[in-house]
Amino acid sequence: MSSALGKDKDCKEKEAKPPSGKERERGSRRHTGSLGKEGKESKTKGKDAKDGKKDASGAPPAVAFSVDNTIKRPNPAQGIRKKSSNAEVVKELGKCRDENSTRLDLSKRSIHLLPSSIKELTQLTELYLYSNKLQSLPAEVGCLSGLVTLALSENSLTSLPDSLDNLKKLRMLDLRHNKLREIPAVVYRVTSLTTLYLRFNRITAVEKDIHNLAKLTMLSIRENKIKQLPAEIGK
Repeated sequence: MSSALGKDKDCKEKEAKPPSGKERERGSRRHTGSLGKEGKESKTKGKDAKDGKKDASGAPPAVAFSVDNTIKRPNPAQGIRKKSSNAEVVKELGKCRDENSTRLDLSKRSIHLLPSSIKELTQLTELYLYSNKLQSLPAEVGCLSGLVTLALSENSLTSLPDSLDNLKKLRMLDLRHNKLREIPAVVYRVTSLTTLYLRFNRITAVEKDIHNLAKLTMLSIRENKIKQLPAEIGK
């Protein structure tokens, strides 16, 4: 019986025996390895999450490109406005013709080009085209043989059509605030002129042919680049 008790005691002692130093060291290593593995996995997940953010942020360039394409497309509204403006001018010309008006005012309409149908308005005596964006006039303006007043100030004219010498009744020609570098040769041939406004241009000289305009009572050429006048101006 004592022998049996001794065996039970040995078993209990074996069961209650704490782990040795080597065993503790092994357990610690296993625990550290487990933590290291979890840390690596955590880092990997964090990296993946960061990469995921990069991928998500990589999408906007495609959207921006789409927006850029949209911006670069021509705005149809602008084209409509231009067509509407031209249509309104043509409508005004038609109305003037139908009503047989002698005065036509197309000022401040942002007109770039005067329609050739202007030639139909042969009854006109006054034509006002100031404050537009005209760079030239159509030759058809020469068909307005009854014209007395032609106002063209505040445009971007650099020349005039030769057909203007057909305007035998023209008395007032206003060319202020344009881009003329010289007095157009045709002006010297409009001998019916009594008033000629040429202020605020880029004119550098007045030709001898100015003496052709014997009926002039008003010649305004201030704010140009003229250094001297020809002797013929007083003849």
